[in-house]
Order: sequence, then structure tokens, then C-alpha cells
Amino acid sequence: MISFWEQNTFTNYNTIIVGAGITGLSTACSLKEQYPDKEILVLERGVFPTGASTKNAGFACFAKACEMMADMQLTDAETVAKLAVERQKGLEKLRHRLGDAKIDYQQNGGYELIFNNDESFEPAQIDVLNQQLLPYFNTKVFELKDDLIPAFGFGETKHLIYTPLEGQIDTGLMMENLARYATGLGIKIIYGAEVIEFDEREDGVSVFVHHQQLNTNVEFTCQKMGLCTNALTYQFLPELGIKPGRGQVIATQPIENLKFKGTFHFDEGFYYFRNYGNRILFGGGRNIDVKHEETTLFEPNNAILHKLEHYLQTVIAPNTELEIERNWQGIMGFSPNKQPIIKNITENIALGFGCNGMGIALGSNTGEKLAGLLI
Repeated sequence: MISFWEQNTFTNYNTIIVGAGITGLSTACSLKEQYPDKEILVLERGVFPTGASTKNAGFACFAKACEMMADMQLTDAETVAKLAVERQKGLEKLRHRLGDAKIDYQQNGGYELIFNNDESFEPAQIDVLNQQLLPYFNTKVFELKDDLIPAFGFGETKHLIYTPLEGQIDTGLMMENLARYATGLGIKIIYGAEVIEFDEREDGVSVFVHHQQLNTNVEFTCQKMGLCTNALTYQFLPELGIKPGRGQVIATQPIENLKFKGTFHFDEGFYYFRNYGNRILFGGGRNIDVKHEETTLFEPNNAILHKLEHYLQTVIAPNTELEIERNWQGIMGFSPNKQPIIKNITENIALGFGCNGMGIALGSNTGEKLAGLLI
């Protein structure tokens, strides 16, 4: 069904990466930076990256104090601290590769709100956490900034935990420039190319993509294949236990004299908001309807949206006139232990999964490690 020219020119590569999100493009770039002569193809089933890479709220995602303390109850402090270090290294890799201007990186600091009715938090816990993190960061990571609560205008809040290490980016600008960087290296990206299946052969891998116009599957071949489908990985490899997690996000119209700047979290990071200019981007709430949000369907969850609107009016911007301009959803992927998964599936096929809702921070590092398996 395909032409002689298409068969000879467009279907054979050294390496094929499935998924053009942060991790997939980062993997391709790491390969091409080391081996400029390799022919590398990235296949993306959507018009835009399908999961969360162009749908997140633009957090650098370094660390959240209460989430780290909760995670330390499930595992050990060293594991939690090392993951935070990986996030920092990944963000540094992204910034070095593209430059701060091309991702609109702003290090305005990160804050965590502790509500008036929260009896579980004690300020002394911050000192303990800082001591646990000191060997890894050589600085005090968190401190209380309760004096800023009135200036920011937050309601129902008694404590504000601050870290200077957190930043924010423009997600769309970052993904556009990462794709431009990749194509500038000579990497080919095909959007709207849904991978139906893949098979390992004696001399490499066959990757089958559905061609909608011809109503047939086109076979691409390569020596090595990298799977970077994040939340959608379970469709190919359900045994890994990766589950999708939908995130609801809302954005307001510009607000005159918005009182805060930076990234903010509460409820162990399940809710997150930030300024984008004079707008508020606010997302989360997945924890109030976990099973329903374990889906790859891009649909609003009205119960969660109502909860977000409630917090907007009572906590984030009380006594403020605001209007919600739009809402959208991103599909994140979560591993059983919140740790990255970077491994060979077969001799010629490897997986790179590292997000767990932290793709901006972890995607570049995960891509570099996956590239190492594909070389």
C-alpha cells in the first residue's frame, strides 16, 4: 500500500522513540548529541504530545515538604532525598540544553500552605527534614515564612513553608523549543502516528503505525526502540504496574494586582497553583476521586472542578473578583513506588518512565539514562 519511495526513505532508522513528550524528545536528543550520524525517529500518536507534557501547570517540581515527610513514612529518607536530587539534576539538564529564556524559567521560590485545621503539622518537623536533606543539598532547603500569609492574601492558612529552590516555566514554550532543538539536531518527529504494536526481530525491531488514510498499518524498522509513553505505558506493558492519573487544571482570566508570585502547594502536593503573569493556574484534587481519575480519557471531573473553585474563593484569592477562563486535563503516569523505571524490556527495546507527575524535572535525566541503554 505504500510506495517504493516511502518504503526506502521514510521507514528505516537506527533508533525509534515512541512518544514525543519531555522524556521521549530528551531521549532522542541525548542519543543524537552523542552520535550525530544516527538516524533517529520519534513517533507521537497525538497532534500534540498526548499525556501531560503540554498540559501540565509548568512547575519545576523540585520538592514539597509535607509530601517528602509523608513519603519518608513509606520508605527511607535517603530514597526520598535522592529522588529530589534527581529532580534537581534533571531540571539543570533541561535548562542547560535549552537555556532559561527558551523555557521562561523563573526561580520565584516555592511555598506550601498549612491550613488552620491541620493538627498534624508541627513547625519543628521542618528542622528535622532539613537535617535529613542537608547531606544531599548542603543548604537549608525549607523554612517557615508565616509573615507572608497576609501579604499574599491567603485564607484559612496558619503556616507557609518556603523553599528558594523551586521554579516555574512556560510549558508550551519549553515543549516547542525542545522539539525545535531536536529537529535542529536532525531528529525526525512524526505527529499523528499511533503505534499499534511492536515486535522484536532477529536484526532489530518492527514498529507498526496505523495509517488512517490508507486504513492499513505501516511497518517501521529500527535496530533499537525506546518506549516513552508514560501514562499510556500500561497499554503495552501492563505487568509493570504503571497507572494513569488524570490531572484537572483551571486557569483564570487576568486578575488586577494579583498578590502573589511563585509556585504553591497544599495537601501533600495534591493541589498546586501558581501565577502565570496575572493569572492563576490551579490544578489537582485527584486524591478525592482516585479510582475515577485512573483513566486516559480527557474529560472534566465536575466534583474536582467544584473543589478547585471552592479553594480559589476561600483560600487562594478570597474576596477577589475572578473568572475562570478555561479548564483542561493532563494524563500523568504513576509507578507503584513513585520511582522512575528505566530498564531493558528485551535486548533491543528499552523503557524510560520517570515522571510520577514530575516530568519537567525528571524527563531530561530519564531520557539521558534511557539513551544509555539504547546505545
